[in-house]
Amino acid sequence: MLQELTPITPVNFFQLSADLLYLGEAGSFPRLTGRNGDKFLLPDTAMLCDEASFADVAMGWNREGIECFFRVNQVIERCYYPDVSKGDSVELFIDTRNVKTSGHNTRFCHHFFFLPEAVEGIQAGELTHFRTEDRHDLCDSSLLKVKMKKRASGYDLHAWIPKECLVGYEPDQFKQMGFTYRVNRNYWESQHFSVTTGDYRLEEQPSLWSQLRFLK
Repeated sequence: MLQELTPITPVNFFQLSADLLYLGEAGSFPRLTGRNGDKFLLPDTAMLCDEASFADVAMGWNREGIECFFRVNQVIERCYYPDVSKGDSVELFIDTRNVKTSGHNTRFCHHFFFLPEAVEGIQAGELTHFRTEDRHDLCDSSLLKVKMKKRASGYDLHAWIPKECLVGYEPDQFKQMGFTYRVNRNYWESQHFSVTTGDYRLEEQPSLWSQLRFLK
């Protein structure tokens, strides 16, 4: 009897890397807007993941934290919490030390979520799961910022993750961080930066995440 094999896509064969550009230290939230946001766009890897591309993603950093922008070309249908991946949502996976030797989440790993619409007053938070004693307390969700604007064909979502929510975040000393994202749609397939959900449990395998290089 033949066993079902995991689909093989190009993203499974190499480690993705991209540059994370510097925002500057002064400025209000959000900053990734208009033409300014265009230069902070991350590469579109949907083709490598064998997925449809329906979202543009931009990110920038400074010593105080990380700002993200998602332009999602899919109208909002329904959001869920705590099972955020069932509906419209954005998930970010960050390893502040880019550890590639561990098969599970370390205390430097984070799994954040942002919802285009609040569910019972909740619109952002951290969902990181740990299997060992090497863990950290989940962040205070009130420190996360989210701003959303609906469009006729989808929505724009801005998110801010301050350094207080990022254990081990020292971009001046550690020049790379592990990273991937998942943009979810209600009843439709998700879009990933790397490590697709159908192939792996990306929430628990930071060694497979891509990496972003802090550039000034």
